[in-house]
Amino acid sequence: MSLSQNMIDIAGGVVRNPLVRLSAPVDFILTAGEHPAVVGPNGAGKSLFIDILTGKQLLRTGTIKYDFSPSPDNTIYNNIKYIAFRDSYGAADANYYYQQRWNAHDQDDIPSVKDLLGETNDTELQRELFHLFQIEPLLDKKIIHLSGGELRKFQLTKTLLSAPRVLIMDNPFIGLDAATRDSLHELLQRLTGMPNLQIVLVLSAFREIPPYITHVVPVDKLQVGRKLPREAYLSTFFFDNTTTSSAEQIRRRIIALPYDSVNYTSNEIVKLNKVSIRYGERTILKALDWTVKR
Repeated sequence: MSLSQNMIDIAGGVVRNPLVRLSAPVDFILTAGEHPAVVGPNGAGKSLFIDILTGKQLLRTGTIKYDFSPSPDNTIYNNIKYIAFRDSYGAADANYYYQQRWNAHDQDDIPSVKDLLGETNDTELQRELFHLFQIEPLLDKKIIHLSGGELRKFQLTKTLLSAPRVLIMDNPFIGLDAATRDSLHELLQRLTGMPNLQIVLVLSAFREIPPYITHVVPVDKLQVGRKLPREAYLSTFFFDNTTTSSAEQIRRRIIALPYDSVNYTSNEIVKLNKVSIRYGERTILKALDWTVKR
């Protein structure tokens, strides 16, 4: 793989559908060896940009070229894989519904990790991924019994078994506790060292940009900005890890907030009285009584 190889090259890209167009034509090049992050607030246009990268939105004007060599084919489908972590369980199995965690009698037909990973002809790649993500202990687990971190390991393994050249991950750290997030960071850093694989992270906050990211593509107000080296981007936005508030500082600020208009005298902070939750015909919680006291 030549470091001068342009994996994806978009020049003056404007999509056909006028309802989902960005406010300016897109110019972007993903060069071999780069691992960029697409960063911007919610509604900025990140998803529209990713739709262009993945070929979901066709261009009306401009050009987009792909070079996935040494992959045996040059199709987008086989070489670019996208994982959105907004609905991890749904992505794992389209017939799955999250409520089954509370409906044991529905779990007999739920597939295991081994079932969903299936068979592969590339046993060497399988061994490498199973070792990297520690999948062996999870193989016999039902998919609904996986923790958030385990589920991400499963999804990454399943996707990488197809040997894509580009792996795009949308909000990979959402919903994870600090320890699991650190573990995922370590795994992704190791992925950046795999040959013929480039990762692209889609993030909502520039403070989330990990050190293994090489470049940043800012997206704001439906406009895709110029790709910048990570350090140049962070310097531009005056970001310095040393200025980040500690948890203790944040706690003190919360305590210091004024509560002049509210005078709490009750010993009960939260009280649920026979609360029931249903999804369609399925009851998740029934007549729950729960009290949180001061």
